[in-house]
Amino acid sequence: MSIEARKRLENITSSCFDLKASKNKLSLFIAKEKHGEIYVQHLSKADDYYAGMEIFKCDAMDFCISQSPPYPSQLLNSSFLSKNSLSERDKKFGDEIGGIIRTPVSQDIKSTAEKIQQRLVEFYLSDAEHCITGSLSLTDDILAAPGNYVFPFLAALFCAQRNGLSTNSDIFQKMLRSKKYLITNSSTLR
Repeated sequence: MSIEARKRLENITSSCFDLKASKNKLSLFIAKEKHGEIYVQHLSKADDYYAGMEIFKCDAMDFCISQSPPYPSQLLNSSFLSKNSLSERDKKFGDEIGGIIRTPVSQDIKSTAEKIQQRLVEFYLSDAEHCITGSLSLTDDILAAPGNYVFPFLAALFCAQRNGLSTNSDIFQKMLRSKKYLITNSSTLR
């Protein structure tokens, strides 16, 4: 990562986390306890950058595990939320399908570093903050990409409960109508 991009990482702030920038990532801390990280990785052969994140500690994760779900996690790791730009279907982090930002020529380093910072805040840090706060925005995030969450239905149920929604609320009913919530790696709930 360029020096300019590292400086941009150091300038990112959060209302939920104490952020610690290092070589190519932002570590997300609350009360000196690490809850996750957001990273930018360089693909040397392709000469591109991609981004990713993992949230491995939050109240929603504790809630999901306490429910003892009868089906396995959707994720291949132990995170609550795990995503990277290489699997994005649209152009959010990346400038191209596939979620990548090309390594810039020297005159474009500053604007590319600014772009990376803006997109990390908009598409990664905001999702991390939704996980920690359990705001209704978390439900929208889950609906948009349920495969990024360990137990998407239980995570949305946590969010509904945290925000005092009844089972008759429009948001909760929208969640129930969304069949993609109910699909896991090896089973389907009915």
